[in-house]
Amino acid sequence: MFYNDSNELQEGPVVVRRPVYDAATKHEAEVEAAGRGPAFEEARSKVHECHAAGDAAGAARWEEIFRFLMWRECVAAGTETIILEDGETYDYENEEVIRPGTNQPRSDTENR
Repeated sequence: MFYNDSNELQEGPVVVRRPVYDAATKHEAEVEAAGRGPAFEEARSKVHECHAAGDAAGAARWEEIFRFLMWRECVAAGTETIILEDGETYDYENEEVIRPGTNQPRSDTENR
């Protein structure tokens, strides 16, 4: 468990893969159009339904959607959302997207 004795919130950007972002926004629009919600609760229900049906792939997909919607719901308004395209990763230490085929920052070097 993470413990921080300061009162400062440690919030960074919300980082999400493109397929998860697209599925989550579609799900959210469907939930809102039907007058139900919140969307993250319905996504959590779908995780449980998939688990009960033995659908591991579906459960994993809905788990990612749930986590994105829940995380976005919990961060401060105006927090940046970074959408990763195929092959991209996010370097939290340097706060940058790493695209495929680029040199990634080395973790075994020190600034001298």
